[in-house]
Amino acid sequence: MSAWFVVLTGGIGSGKSLAASCFAKRGITIVEQDDVSREVVEPGEPALDQIVEYFGNDILNEEGTLNRSKVRQRIFSNSTDKTWLERLLHPLIGQRTLFHMHNAPSRYAIVVNPLLHTRQPQYDRFVVVDTPVEVQIERAMQRDGMNRELAQKMVASQASREIRLRLADDVIVNDGEVDFVDEQVDRLHRRYLVMAV
Repeated sequence: MSAWFVVLTGGIGSGKSLAASCFAKRGITIVEQDDVSREVVEPGEPALDQIVEYFGNDILNEEGTLNRSKVRQRIFSNSTDKTWLERLLHPLIGQRTLFHMHNAPSRYAIVVNPLLHTRQPQYDRFVVVDTPVEVQIERAMQRDGMNRELAQKMVASQASREIRLRLADDVIVNDGEVDFVDEQVDRLHRRYLVMAV
């Protein structure tokens, strides 16, 4: 079970998943907060009932799962809805993330958290995947099929690049070269194995 934790962050489209996959292929447990955020709103979870009560039944897919696209459109056009949803989900996501972290079998564990904009004491290292903002917007549009306006809103709603870099212990530069990202991860991984004692 792990007792040494790294948080990996970066804005939408920065390449967090790529960097995380490079750590994973070296045997490191990855806890994706996006996955955890899906877990806490699965059918049968109390949070889903509260979301339906607040937003209405049309926020669900036909099979009863949360329609994340509809939720995204609602919260990025209404700050009150966004605040309400964050107050409900963030504590639940935090608790479930801690559970996964402490049950990780690898020497250290990595938590991928796209929303982090402050240092938190449960993490031993703060790693930022850094990408220019315009590249983030282009990648978000290509990957998620969203229009430029929504992609820009999502980037703007996250911590700024400058804030993330100020908080970083380590930076992974993602200029689009997969091999370069992997080389940087390899160096960090070796360092973390020494530090995680």
